[in-house]
Amino acid sequence: MISHAPYTAVKQPVALWILFLAGLVPATLAAHSRAEMTHLIDCPTAGVVQKGKYAFNLRLFNAGGVSGQLDAGALRRLTISVAYGGQRILGDQPIDWYPRLEAGVRYRLAEESIAWPALVLGYETWGHGPHDGQHYTIQAKGLFLSASKNYQTPLGQFGIHGGINRARSTDTEDGKVSGWLGADKSINQDLSFLAEIDLARYNAGRERSGWEHVVLNAGVHLALAPQLTLSVFLKDLLTHHHAQHVERELSIRYTEEF
Repeated sequence: MISHAPYTAVKQPVALWILFLAGLVPATLAAHSRAEMTHLIDCPTAGVVQKGKYAFNLRLFNAGGVSGQLDAGALRRLTISVAYGGQRILGDQPIDWYPRLEAGVRYRLAEESIAWPALVLGYETWGHGPHDGQHYTIQAKGLFLSASKNYQTPLGQFGIHGGINRARSTDTEDGKVSGWLGADKSINQDLSFLAEIDLARYNAGRERSGWEHVVLNAGVHLALAPQLTLSVFLKDLLTHHHAQHVERELSIRYTEEF
């Protein structure tokens, strides 16, 4: 009688590798049942708001600050946005509103595929954090190109994001070119971790050089419902900015159809 033990011993590890590699595939539209992220923390992704839907993002930051951002899916590939806010909205001090209403637009140049990431070309005039009358603490990205690639693994979804931008010349002396790199990793269907590294060569108050410009941010993203998400951000973990401590922010995002 012929023994099949050697055959089984060889096939089991091969089968395990096949299952693992089969799981490490790009997570395309089939995996995007929830609303796409348009930003990791401060840096844009290649996400857009679906046509016929809108998303409202409310962010709470230091100095009693509150900012709101409204995104609308005008076309399948086109999202338009407006943003406004101010400092000391929370608390008992006089409110210091931002000097103007900000706007943004993004267009998806290419959809994500098995081989290539999604690409978005956009322009944003709003920054993040307190405004000193001339600049945001974290300056607006201006013109940017962002890319996003998602993978579905046996340990959950993993996304890689990156981009380059040229800050508005009105925000900096020479409209410096900068860039960023980030990632998101799901723990389960509702919970994921975020991290981003922003070169931030254009931010106000940065007279340093090299890696001392870099801003490292991290966060936790919780989906309370398909339309509602809650995020907690820890910003400037390297404390290279004028803040002497890590900044904490809270973000709430709601997505719905028109």
